[in-house]
Amino acid sequence: YLFVVVACSSVRGEQGAPIYIGNQNPFVLIYGLPKSEAGFITPRGKLNAAFSYFVSNNAFSETASNGESMVWDGETASYSIKLRYGVSDRLEVGLDVPYVQHSGGYLDSTIRKFHSIFGYSNDRQHEFEKNQIHYKVDDNGNVLYETQESSHGLGDIRFTAGIPLLSGSAESRRYLAVRSVLKLPTGDSADLLGSGGTDVSAGLAYSDYELLKSINVVLGATLGMVYLGDSDVLSDMQKNYAGYGGVSIDWIAAKRLELKLQLDMHSAIYDSELLQLGTSLQLLAGGTVHLPGDVLLDLGISEQLSTDATPDVGFYLMIGHQF
Repeated sequence: YLFVVVACSSVRGEQGAPIYIGNQNPFVLIYGLPKSEAGFITPRGKLNAAFSYFVSNNAFSETASNGESMVWDGETASYSIKLRYGVSDRLEVGLDVPYVQHSGGYLDSTIRKFHSIFGYSNDRQHEFEKNQIHYKVDDNGNVLYETQESSHGLGDIRFTAGIPLLSGSAESRRYLAVRSVLKLPTGDSADLLGSGGTDVSAGLAYSDYELLKSINVVLGATLGMVYLGDSDVLSDMQKNYAGYGGVSIDWIAAKRLELKLQLDMHSAIYDSELLQLGTSLQLLAGGTVHLPGDVLLDLGISEQLSTDATPDVGFYLMIGHQF
């Protein structure tokens, strides 16, 4: 399914930064899976501050062969403040503060019209009434989670850190950083605003301006592991470790224009046969326009490649500036 991203983000001091979005499956969003970031860190004494809005929509039900079943019909919106500060040439610290809303939303009619125009089936959507919310996970008649009520509130706050291992130079613009995320249980797990557990991740982020510099292409990659603290949500299914990663290609087409392809994934967070709770793989395609005043505008699409573990469709907006 098509997944649309609209973003406006703060300047990192370099072209070639990945798109900063994650999987907004409501049963995945509650965990501290890192989003793709660059191999370079925020310059010393600089602050990247941004506000983002990301709304995603899904309408789907499934019953697995082992008797597990799931209803995922609703809309999730996240409003986040993102801060990254360069403490020194060797350390970046950061903070993500999300506000999360689950509701019936407003995108159902738009999605159905979009599917009709481009020849996609609306069979899934017609199973449900428009603009309603119903999240349910059932294990052979044992309801593990269910809600038909809208909810909103503070999500789980994240603290981040980045330490460069390879800082690049005029002769070789290759950057490698260790990046870590600490997610705290500040959101209400009963309303799917958080997991109720503390998560910690560590991984590598790489940006390469050299390999394909003859055609103005920047390559990026991320790879890491996350420890997932015991959750209050689907605790009988939850795993305590997951892997994540991503690759990106960024063509600097002009001084103020970049065109991007990005593939993000993570392993299954739950021990379940339900595709919606399994491995996630999504493709992002889009571009970045550098606007006056050190503002970036990202436009892109993402298509679900192999599973139903990501939302059907979503829209993303981020506005930021470097101080």
